[in-house]
Amino acid sequence: MKTIKFFGAAFLAISLASCGGNKQGNGLTEAATGDMEAYEQSDVNGVEQARPTIMVIPGDQTLQNFKCLTTQKANGRDYILRDYKNYLLKDDRAKRIISTIQNEFNAQNYPLSDFEQTLKQLDTQEALDMADGFEKDAKTQLLTVAQPDIILELTYDTSRDKMSMTSHNYSHKGDKNISFTLNALDAYTNKVVATMTASNIKGESTTEAIQASIKEGMPKFQEDITKYFSDILTRGRDITVRVAVEKGCNVNLSDESIEGDTYADWIMDYIKTHTVKGAYKMQRNTDKELYFVNCRIKLLNEDGTQYGVYDWTRDLQKNLRKNLGLKCTNKAQGLGEVLISVQGIQ
Repeated sequence: MKTIKFFGAAFLAISLASCGGNKQGNGLTEAATGDMEAYEQSDVNGVEQARPTIMVIPGDQTLQNFKCLTTQKANGRDYILRDYKNYLLKDDRAKRIISTIQNEFNAQNYPLSDFEQTLKQLDTQEALDMADGFEKDAKTQLLTVAQPDIILELTYDTSRDKMSMTSHNYSHKGDKNISFTLNALDAYTNKVVATMTASNIKGESTTEAIQASIKEGMPKFQEDITKYFSDILTRGRDITVRVAVEKGCNVNLSDESIEGDTYADWIMDYIKTHTVKGAYKMQRNTDKELYFVNCRIKLLNEDGTQYGVYDWTRDLQKNLRKNLGLKCTNKAQGLGEVLISVQGIQ
């Protein structure tokens, strides 16, 4: 944990310095020497390993403005349908505005997942999901393929007089009726971690006005993201964990396991000892389901290499099989969730 705290402090200090106008744009990456052998033998830079991956996508209001967002009712519930591919065809400003945002983060050496390129990967992924019997909306598919840490959702409008002001005040007032909001969300929790917003901004065109305003507000916006991610490095990533018994399986989580404890007690003890400072909250505890929220897991191993939700889930599955003899699979679809499906005893 001392290692993670050090990395968190270092990440914040170095990143804030880079946001303050690093002209060389080196950020956390040292000058490349071309010596791969020396690089492989050197210590792992945990701060650089953990730098959040960014992806810029259109917000729902923007999709709706371009008639690329609809709702569909199924089984008594309303589902949002997002048509990202059609949006890119309709909005000739999108690529230029998104590129402006990406360039600002690229200058600080943030890793990027490109929205348009990710969409091109989805056709293959959709075919695989259909074969597996999974149903996902477009946004879930997008995040599953790209695996970003931070989503930047851009919403803009040229007709409304003003948009609500939230978080820090990045607004710039002028005589042209263009408004936008750029929200940075934790892709794992959907928590808004930074907001840039402006209304009635000046500019010869919508695109140029938004681009200029984004560049002006970016240093503070990036600082908010840096502070948030530094906190995650120290306190751990927030995820949800659900262990559910499949229909037709004769296992009850209240049954006694081969370890002597009930399955439920063993799982609770595991989560308590494999979260940062035992941080978790249990919301459901039944014979067929355990559900935990606010589980904080580490982002880095002791040697500085990355440790993510997939690694944590794999370790839990291994222990359920090895220690309890349970057949189980991970059926999670979201980035910040773990869904272990118990199928029986081996």
